[in-house]
Amino acid sequence: MKKMLLLFVVLMASVPAHAGMAEVGKPFPAYTLQDQFGHTNTLSPSTRFVVVASEKGISEKLNEWLKPKEQGYLAAHKTEYVSDIEPMPGIITKMFALPKMKKYPFTLLLATEKSFAQTYPHQKGKIALFVLDEQQVLSEIRFLDAPADVEAVLAAGSAPRE
Repeated sequence: MKKMLLLFVVLMASVPAHAGMAEVGKPFPAYTLQDQFGHTNTLSPSTRFVVVASEKGISEKLNEWLKPKEQGYLAAHKTEYVSDIEPMPGIITKMFALPKMKKYPFTLLLATEKSFAQTYPHQKGKIALFVLDEQQVLSEIRFLDAPADVEAVLAAGSAPRE
């Protein structure tokens, strides 16, 4: 019986802690992700918006929108941009996607674990926008149709109500 208990404790200790689902009114689950250059990034204390693309088509729209923006656009708007690339096969990521991403004039954080999608809600075909307050409590989750909608929110400094 002691061996079984010990085995259970060892197995439970090896399971990564799951931060839980991002929920309005609760602290935003912090993340540590690599960008397209392999640099490790954690959620910045100054971040007020997190934009998440959970599908290739959404990511492509956001990337095209951001390419002509001035350098530092996201930082100036206290925004971090995450692309969930976990479904992409590793060989495709390394051979094709990363070289293309390295040409982007903005920082793109890459979510490569299934747990990311389990923590941060998404809707098919939508851009997820998470709005954080000064204490990084999640104040609102918006699911937007187009980058122009994201730009309007960032320009206003807060998410407009519908």
